[in-house]
Amino acid sequence: MLRTKTYRLRTCKQNSLRNQQALRTIPYRNQFSAVCQCFCSRSGRNAMPLLDHDDRIDHDLQRLIPPDAELVLEAGCGTGSLGAVYKRVNPFGCYVGIERNREAAAVARSRLDRVVVGDVEQLSPTALGIGEETVDCLVYGEVLQQLVNPQQTLRQHAALLKPGGQALACLPNVQHWSLLVELLRGRWRYREEGLLDRNNVRFFTLEGIKELFEQAGLYPYEILPRPIVGQDYAVFQRAMAPVLAALQMDPEQFALQTSAFQYLVRSVKSPQPPRQFSVTTLIGEDQVCARVRVQEPDLFLATIPGVHTYSGVRSVQLEDFKEAEEKVFVFQRVFLHEPQNMAFLQKVLQKGYLVVYEFDDDPERWPEGRKKDWFTFRACHAIQTTTEPLAACLREHNPQVGVFPNQLAFLPPPRQYSADDKVTLFFGALNRETDWQPLIPALQRVLTDHQDHLQVQVVHDQRFFASLWTPHKRFEPFCTYPRYIQLLRGCDLALLPLAPTRTNAMKSDLKFLECAGHGVTALASPIVYENTILQGKTGFLFHSVEEFEARLRKLIVQRELRRTLAANAYEWVGKHRLLAQHYRARLEWYRELRHRLPQLNEELRQRAPELFG
Repeated sequence: MLRTKTYRLRTCKQNSLRNQQALRTIPYRNQFSAVCQCFCSRSGRNAMPLLDHDDRIDHDLQRLIPPDAELVLEAGCGTGSLGAVYKRVNPFGCYVGIERNREAAAVARSRLDRVVVGDVEQLSPTALGIGEETVDCLVYGEVLQQLVNPQQTLRQHAALLKPGGQALACLPNVQHWSLLVELLRGRWRYREEGLLDRNNVRFFTLEGIKELFEQAGLYPYEILPRPIVGQDYAVFQRAMAPVLAALQMDPEQFALQTSAFQYLVRSVKSPQPPRQFSVTTLIGEDQVCARVRVQEPDLFLATIPGVHTYSGVRSVQLEDFKEAEEKVFVFQRVFLHEPQNMAFLQKVLQKGYLVVYEFDDDPERWPEGRKKDWFTFRACHAIQTTTEPLAACLREHNPQVGVFPNQLAFLPPPRQYSADDKVTLFFGALNRETDWQPLIPALQRVLTDHQDHLQVQVVHDQRFFASLWTPHKRFEPFCTYPRYIQLLRGCDLALLPLAPTRTNAMKSDLKFLECAGHGVTALASPIVYENTILQGKTGFLFHSVEEFEARLRKLIVQRELRRTLAANAYEWVGKHRLLAQHYRARLEWYRELRHRLPQLNEELRQRAPELFG
């Protein structure tokens, strides 16, 4: 990673922690893209997914756009594929594109809020219909390098940015090793396997990038190298070693800079760099909880200038990030009473971190915690969780508890249902046997009476699947989240049973949110869901087995009713439960706690003196 204060690229070792969660190619990032790809239809030559390479979407660039921006302006929007994916994250923000290719612009109009056709260098702010200091984010894909006068255009557009607004761009690196080799051979060609020569592309040095943005009144606070190396890259570095020594150049920095095929630039309309804030998370459970509790919020927080989020599964490299004035360390489902974790926690505290524990389940499910007098909850400055009932329980052990309900990271497009009369019931959950067992006789009667057009899709729970006496059923073992969502979206109804127990009362309403986002009508127990579902408007609740059976039969035979409920739920979740509408509250809470850190340290000493022995 490259900082504009020193313009020094970090080594891979220095960057290893950042690579786990930030902008690099990581498994979760690919999973997030895969989920988006399933539900973003493409308007173009064929029915390929929106994230197909031909749409030229830059996923890294898209994930840096502020999720809650009121107005985004993209120069050179092409067919609008980048904006279309962003609109899944922020459907209520206004996304405006500029595109000179009329055919591409025609496609973009079906995806974006507004498209202006014309040459980006020739269009005045008046022609764009955008006032000064009204734009939250400017987006330039591979555009600035193709302009005759990029500096003038960037300066004009910067006047449209709000104070503190961002400009994002992707720029080619003239120092890439392949270009240097060509120059040494007396040729000016830009080649990569599978690409044509681009003799008309303007290239930039690091200093050139800095000047381009600073002269436009923007502070380039982060420049991220995007490396592409080949088989001959190592040979090139060895050949250049004597030259670097003679010129007294840092070989490590030279290697990093010459590996950068492009630079991804993040800038802010401010004379000063943004205040640095870091959130590092040690993930203890990555199969179910990490995505919604850590990874998605981290991706959103990282769009805020100066905020950096890093995470690792069951291990994480602890660095003393000197550039971060404020540092937070989050333990997610890691039991701190274990000796190795306690020693690590003491090291974290010594380095001045605010320590937060992330937990989203009934503590009584882990008897070991009680045996240790709930040391895990006492041994942190604060706890973050999902629901108020769970927070009330956790406050018995630590008074500093923040509640951040689960949200959807993006809103899929409205559901398109099949024209046949088949109805598919979905059930997918972990550890729910005591919840569904009382419903099985009633469910079996319904399956028998509607066997010609009712089928069941079960995920993970093999006992539930085996208890259904019908040939019209399908089973999927525990699967990836994209596959889980794909199966859910293919269903019409979802069964969400929760028995009235202490543990269930502390659970989240996430399953209803997923159903609502994917056009699936929910039939749910009042436990947890009565605080979210609007009875008869966004779904059905049942208070008894008899009510369950009656309402299930009604939803099966009344197609318009269930689709109306699903449409209402879709509208509700889009207005109230998207992560874009809530993610900043977590950072505000962290900052408020950091402000009180000396007080919290004293409270921690009183609560867990063994940490300071």
